[in-house]
Formats: sequence, C-alpha cells, structure tokens
Amino acid sequence: MKVFFNTFGCKTNQYDSALLGQSLEQAGIELADGPGAADWVVVNTCAVTRRGEDKACQWVRKIGREHPSARIAVVGCSVETSADRFREIEGVKLLLGTEEKFRLGEVLNDLAGNDLGDGRGNVERAGAVRGLGLFSQAAALTHRTDRSRAYVKIQDGCDNRCTYCIVPYVRGTSRSRPAGQVVQEARLLEAEGHGEAVLTGIHTGGWGRDLVPPGTLSGLVEAILAGTGTIRLRLSSIDINEIDSALVDLVSGHPRVCRHLHVPLQHGSDRILTAMGRRYSSADYAEKLRKITGRIPQLGLGTDVIVGFPGEGEEEFEECRRLVESLPFTYLHVFPYSPRPGTPAGRLEGRPSKPVVRERVKVLRELSQAKHQQFLRSLAGAELSVLKESILAGGVTAARAGNYVRVYLRGACPERVFQARAAGVWRDGVRAESL
Repeated sequence: MKVFFNTFGCKTNQYDSALLGQSLEQAGIELADGPGAADWVVVNTCAVTRRGEDKACQWVRKIGREHPSARIAVVGCSVETSADRFREIEGVKLLLGTEEKFRLGEVLNDLAGNDLGDGRGNVERAGAVRGLGLFSQAAALTHRTDRSRAYVKIQDGCDNRCTYCIVPYVRGTSRSRPAGQVVQEARLLEAEGHGEAVLTGIHTGGWGRDLVPPGTLSGLVEAILAGTGTIRLRLSSIDINEIDSALVDLVSGHPRVCRHLHVPLQHGSDRILTAMGRRYSSADYAEKLRKITGRIPQLGLGTDVIVGFPGEGEEEFEECRRLVESLPFTYLHVFPYSPRPGTPAGRLEGRPSKPVVRERVKVLRELSQAKHQQFLRSLAGAELSVLKESILAGGVTAARAGNYVRVYLRGACPERVFQARAAGVWRDGVRAESL
C-alpha cells in the first residue's frame, strides 16, 4: 500500500502529518512521492478560515478528477466542523477527525482490499477530541525531510474562548505534552543533525497548566536546554500575558534561544478586543510589549492582526493602525476576518464590506513591509546567529537568523549554525559575511 500526504494549515498540522507518515512507514506502508502513485491520498485539513477549507475542498475535487483510482482520506479539523463539504466529493472514502486521524494506519489496514463503493459509502469517525483530558501522543517524531529546522509539538488544544475562533471546538481543551517526551524528541533531533527546533502547539503559552505539578513554558525551555547541547530553540506564537520574566531572560540572554517572538495582537481597538474575547486592553498590550522589547536587543517581533471583524468602523480601524504603527513590530500577519459557524462571533452583524476590508488589509500589509525594511536597515553591522538552510544559484547560501531575518552569504559556510555579520539589506533580508 502506498500513501501520499497533503497538509493545509498550521505548523501543528505539519507536525501531525509528519508523525502520521512516520507511523505508517513503521507499519510497513510506503509513502508515495505524488498522488498519482498512491493507493490512498490523505488530506490533513484546517478549519481556522473558510478560505483554508475552500482550498482543501478544491484540491480534493481535483484529485478525484485527475486520479479516479485513488482513494481519498480527509482528516483533521475540518472533519469536526464541515464533514458535509467533503463527504460527497468523488473519491472520498474515509473521514477521520482531529483525534481519530492518529489511528490512520490501523484504519487503512482494516480497509485494505475492501470495496467502498462510489465515494458515498465512506467510513467516518470524529468527535473523540471533545472528551480528551490528557495529551495522548506518546511517540516521538524522529524523521524530518528538512535537515535544518524541525517542529516539536509541545501541546494541543486551547482553553481560551476567543469569540471568532473555531480551534477549541475542533482541537479540544489544552493538553500539555510531558516535559520528558519533549526533551527526548529534542535530543533525537540534535543527534540527527538538526540545527533548530521550533516549539509549536495550538496554545504554546498554556503549556504546563494542566500537568501535576503545573509547569511553565520557560521551565520547559530550560529543561530542553539542560538536556541538549547544540540545537537552538525557537518559540512559536505566544500570547502577551503568557510571557514571563524568566522567558524574557532566556530569549535575551541564552545563545541557543532565538531572539524572536510572535505575539498576536488581533486588533488595536479596545471595543473590538472586548468583542473578540481577548484578555487584555490595547494599553496593557502596548505597555507589556515595550517592556519586553526593551530587554531584548535585535528582537524579531511578529504579530497577527484580524481586519473586518463585526463592528469595525473607520474609527476602530484607525485605532488599530495607529497602535500597530507605534509598536516595534518587525513584520505583521494580516488576515481578513473569516466567520466560522458555531462560534459566538459568527452570529454577529455589522461586518465592513469586502472592498473596505481589502483596502484595510492592504494598508496594514504595506505598513508591515515598511516596518520590515526599517528593521533590516537597523541590522547593518550587527552580529547574528545564523542557521544555514539552502544553496541558491550562484553559490549563495540562504540562511535564517535567530531573529527570523533572511540572511544571504557568498561562499561556503563553516557549520549549520554559525555567527555572521550583517552588511546591508539585500532582497527580502540582509547580506552578511560569516565570522
């Protein structure tokens, strides 16, 4: 049996697909290089936005048309909320929810050789994630195709109830992976030669709250550093209220912790933040962020902003734009609001028109580009910790600095992770020389 994977959505989804692929290989199932060579095509879905689901649906339909002999398995978040969108698509034979997908190998072996009909007599299992109380994954992901950077999943689910977000309904409550498992996986990555581990999850800042005794994200980072010797660590998205002083000290002072934080803002209007169910005011966020950035030189600082939330008038958008402009972000992820059925915000009225939302998105993305260029210029002459990623045409090495800036170097690089000095802006990053 041969299986091909295609994954939509977040870093956690990417990790889950890699873990599923590893488990299939361990069970004697071969991974195919493309859908045309596969007996099963597995699509790991994302339900965060309607657009993400649309892309997955379009791709599944395309596979059904172009590869009619392949059986299609749709798995993950969209099966929990929108199974009906996939159920009738030609070729779909299997739907597994967020937790059920981890039994993929077992289910595929059970179905081997069975005639499942014309796509409408499919097998469907979902809903178990809502009853979980503990982190259920025990296996470590030991094989990645990217030899430079690798993701390490430290938790799943979320206890926040932001009014716009479907994630808690499809991923369940926050469940922390035991620290020993995380440290073990980081050691395996280091032994395989990976230069960087990205600690990821659905609500990474909530790691440890459900453990006995409780833990903190900063404590987990310290445990990984103590249990490894060379691999550097990068944190994925973390809420402003979950960045403690110990974590700031690690990002600022430890040579193996990347000087990079991604701290979602979502909006700059207090009225909209309240409607979103966010747990801070714009003033609180700004004050805490300025204190953090004041302690971490050359910090790469990203954020998420949602545009077009119900009730966002010109005044609220301007409040958001002014706040974003005033804060030391080095890049923005800007998203038009996507209403999700089943969420409190999905029932709200008063959304701005699509042309207005498009224009506001454009304004903030242009602001993001300006802030990024300003940050790149500020790095001239700075010494950076750099991770080698690939070799481009002309012998140029593409790399990634600890603060998430793209770095370009000519000639051979000494090691996978090394020090370099920035010499000026080039392309979408900086050119540099190794030290």
